[in-house]
Amino acid sequence: MLINKIKPQAVLLLLAITVACQAQKLRLGEIEFFGTGGINTEKVRASVPLQEGDEISLDALPDLIPRVREAIKGTIGKEQTDLSTVCCDERANLMIFVGLPGKNVEISAYNAQPTGSVSFPQTVMYLYQREMDLNMEAVQKQAVEDRSKGYALSLYPPLRAKQLAMREYATRNASFIRRVLQQSTDAQQRSVAAQLLGYAIQDHKQIASLVLASRDRDEGVRNNAIRALGVLAQFSQKIASSIPAANFVRMLNSGIWTDRNKGAYLLSILTVRRDARLLRLLRLRALVSIVEMARWRNPGHADSARLILGRVAGIDENLLQQLVAAHDLKRIIGALEQPQ
Repeated sequence: MLINKIKPQAVLLLLAITVACQAQKLRLGEIEFFGTGGINTEKVRASVPLQEGDEISLDALPDLIPRVREAIKGTIGKEQTDLSTVCCDERANLMIFVGLPGKNVEISAYNAQPTGSVSFPQTVMYLYQREMDLNMEAVQKQAVEDRSKGYALSLYPPLRAKQLAMREYATRNASFIRRVLQQSTDAQQRSVAAQLLGYAIQDHKQIASLVLASRDRDEGVRNNAIRALGVLAQFSQKIASSIPAANFVRMLNSGIWTDRNKGAYLLSILTVRRDARLLRLLRLRALVSIVEMARWRNPGHADSARLILGRVAGIDENLLQQLVAAHDLKRIIGALEQPQ
């Protein structure tokens, strides 16, 4: 299955199709929105030709997304900024995240398009593709991921073997990987480089290259780079303190779901230190978007925003962890109104 030229959310849709393959149907779980500032989301929701709980025939999928896009445009008079299909909630249902062009959406500035022809050997591209395929299997099997070494290692043995092979290649070829990441005109090559660089020996060049790649023009490159930074930040407080957290605040106002998802994940780690300047910046520049994401119903996608929100509100960390575990969003949001 060739997936390495497909946007990240399309890969997740392929996983959902794999999960539902025998039944030939998908059940739709949550439909969530972001970028909703000044937009009547209930009106938009009512216009979408889908309802939560619907069973969707796989044969109908090719026609489904364009119909949703047309319905939204007909309701608000503008194109949505993103429509991401994500697998899966705790009941193995598909989720859809719809980006709207509301007042809390900022246009991002990206790096210039690279023009180099440098590329990986085909053996490396195959290794990456096998790792992606096996990652789907690991998700289906609910395999745990070990991040204690500063890079991701699945407890699913076939995937772990490929990740260890990536680690071996990355430790021997870090300079070349950085060159592909910075210079290749091919977004697919840069996506692979961002993934591989997360497995390299940790040093300031690794971090600087991943931070630069977090502003890549390609969504998949940004996704892989920020995920790698998050794993590194979880591994080492020293590394976390070297990542310019303020650079990622604007990402919470992105019109692209993967930017918001990975930006919130990284900032949920970087705010553990409770740097006062960062927390003030989050309140000033991204509070509406953080609350918006915190209201998503799936904890796996909302908890990062809930942690950020609780730290902005000044909630004690132990209490905050309890509130997030209990899905007590009301108390977290309520703390924002208390004197600081």
